Amino acid sequence: MIAGALDAPCPRALALGVVVSLSACTDSIAAQSDVAMFRGNAAHSGVYSASPGQSLAGLQWRFMTDGDVVSSPTVLDQTVYVGSGDGHLYALDRAAGTRKWAFDAHNPIFSSPAVGGGAVYFGTRDGELFAVDAATGRQRWRFTTGRLMAWPWGHESGDVYTSSPAFDQGTVFFGAGDGRVYAVNAATGKEKWHAQTEGRVRASPAVDASRVYVGSADGRVYALDRVTGAMKWKFETEGVKLNSGDYGFDRRTVQASPAVVNGTVFVGARDGWIYAIDAEKGTEKWRFDHKVSWINTSPAVVEGVVYAGSSDAQFVQALDAATGKELWRTKTGVTWSSPAVTASMVYSGDGAGRLNAFDRKSGQLLWSFRTASTVYSSPTPSGNLVFVGSTDGGVYALRLSPTPVHRAVFFDSTYLRSASVPDPVLLSRYFGNRGYQVLDEKALGEFLQARIADREPSVLVFAVDHLPPPAVDTVAFERSPLRRYLDAGGKVVWPGIPPVLFPRDPKTGNPGGLSALKWGNATKLLGVPHEAAMFDQRGVRATDAGKQWGLQPRWRAGWSIEPDKSITVLGLDEFGLASAWAKRYGGPEGTGFVRVPADDPMTVYLAAEYRPGR
Repeated sequence: MIAGALDAPCPRALALGVVVSLSACTDSIAAQSDVAMFRGNAAHSGVYSASPGQSLAGLQWRFMTDGDVVSSPTVLDQTVYVGSGDGHLYALDRAAGTRKWAFDAHNPIFSSPAVGGGAVYFGTRDGELFAVDAATGRQRWRFTTGRLMAWPWGHESGDVYTSSPAFDQGTVFFGAGDGRVYAVNAATGKEKWHAQTEGRVRASPAVDASRVYVGSADGRVYALDRVTGAMKWKFETEGVKLNSGDYGFDRRTVQASPAVVNGTVFVGARDGWIYAIDAEKGTEKWRFDHKVSWINTSPAVVEGVVYAGSSDAQFVQALDAATGKELWRTKTGVTWSSPAVTASMVYSGDGAGRLNAFDRKSGQLLWSFRTASTVYSSPTPSGNLVFVGSTDGGVYALRLSPTPVHRAVFFDSTYLRSASVPDPVLLSRYFGNRGYQVLDEKALGEFLQARIADREPSVLVFAVDHLPPPAVDTVAFERSPLRRYLDAGGKVVWPGIPPVLFPRDPKTGNPGGLSALKWGNATKLLGVPHEAAMFDQRGVRATDAGKQWGLQPRWRAGWSIEPDKSITVLGLDEFGLASAWAKRYGGPEGTGFVRVPADDPMTVYLAAEYRPGR
């Protein structure tokens, strides 16, 4: 039997070459619930079971490490396992993102963990494989590989990943920088066999009922007997014939991890081709040309379709598994992150820091979520969440929903002089580039009235921290459209001076003297006492709640208020006052009025996207 991952549909059938539908896999998933790994299962099909929601509800949580997160999260039951460049393997609570434990390997972890038999298996940059207890993080054993092989050319770049282990029937299979593929007893860490290639093995092995398949930096794909390690065949890519020095970049390495489905091995290479290879004979069935662009992504394969991404050519595509004919192609950024496929969606990260979500049938880009740096990690869908890492050091959990969220940012150049935020133009563009609708004064009024009427999920960011007439009733602030929008379950993210507290003249930008301060107006509008608010700048530290909302550990700001019981304090200044805070009105957690620091657009973005489901 081929063991599969939690949320990986019918891994046994996929590995043995049986065609199945995603909807027919419920019993199989339950039976395999004690195993999880990179690409979903030992066959590396890249297929996962997830909720049918196609819309991004928002950020469930973000957990920050102290290193690049290239490792792809592995999800089993209520725990997310992921490695970091800071040398730690983390076990995180699936729902809350809180740390359960962390194991210090004292070396960067750029492989993705496998879980089986109550243990977590992962490799480090220096070539060691660890097994730690899945519940406690205590070390069970450590396996050390040989000396790192030299590159064929000597100037190869992009050596980002190390081989991720595959767990199957009590054996852990993995590759190493010494050019070997290893099979290790999962319980004891004792070597069963190893096989030598002619280059570093950074690809992750795929396993079926009889063989182990893996690529090497020597430009070849190897098929090894899963019991003995004896070579069954080796397939030479075009890269074997190429001299990387003639091009100035690597044209030989097979970095991508193979997928073996329905008797065919699918794999991409840095020679710019995707190959379909007969799993039994090792002969080529077809190839698809990416026109020199690296293919670092490991393909996902399900129901007769292959999904892959391209590096410098910057796209994600779907190919017919039988013929290699392209079915669709969608432009992205540089794509090294391997696509993950569910019943209706394809997820993949890119070099612009985005997690992109595509319609599986058409390839249409449905939404993107943007981290602060590149996404080399491959996404892992599980239930109504998608997990992914970023080289900004973060592990992100994004929540899916069948209901779209209306996202908007207010920016009207008429009120630029009224703004106190550092750069409202930049902030507006920042959100516009992330799919937010940019609203002028008229559109703002329409947006508020529409959401008051339909109460649909929404978020409204104020890039200009000024309320124009369609948003405020200056006679009865508590009946203002903005307040009625909040009472209807809306969400407002407000960087800058609290609204109507110390407004500036839109024509001159002059706030007037301190006698113009109107503490009572802000109190009436928001239902939160603002009498303590003043312009004095003080050091502020994020609370635990603030860190969940995505706030930085420390900043300086003014206009703090008393920590009223009705608010969630996100940042406390050095006088014990709330500089950043959130107040819920008629909506679920993550909605309401949210005041955040104005000097970091990413912080404002994370606060806007924070919408956890409990």
